[in-house]
Amino acid sequence: MAINYPSSLDDFTNPTADDSLNSDTVPHADQHANINDAVEALEAKVGVDSSAVTSSLDYKVSTLETDVTTLEGRVDNLVEVQTAEQTASYTLVLADGGTVVEMNVASANDLTVPPNSSVAFPVGTQITVLQTGAGQTTLVAGSGVTINSADGNLKITGQWSAATLLKRATDTWVAIGSLSA
Repeated sequence: MAINYPSSLDDFTNPTADDSLNSDTVPHADQHANINDAVEALEAKVGVDSSAVTSSLDYKVSTLETDVTTLEGRVDNLVEVQTAEQTASYTLVLADGGTVVEMNVASANDLTVPPNSSVAFPVGTQITVLQTGAGQTTLVAGSGVTINSADGNLKITGQWSAATLLKRATDTWVAIGSLSA
């Protein structure tokens, strides 16, 4: 017996206490077939645990849960920016990716971007360098590294100024921000 679900809801006729098992209005075998078909349609729609059927609710809920977890991680990264204060010239390490490196140095100092062979930051990594000390911070390219910037400027302009380093390729970075010659 065909059912309407899932395209529309079914309207089964419920037997009454006065109906015989094989009444013409509610045949007993038809009732069982209709209910079985409805249960099978619901099971197909809901799916089984860890279903790979993309139209099943189980698959869709699982995908949404994964997407929500991924987004929560991204939001946490946006909200909680880590800072790392340095009090002398400094060479970046992998843990600096996505952080603010504060250069709190009284005299002129260097922040060195190491080659990919030493520290393999993923392409797309961003690191903000904030000069909090009076000593001017210069962005220095390690061996084989290129740091591109407007007019080739690589010195942070002064205390409380900042620049962001963005990794564009294996050993290629761009510096954007408050920079001077």
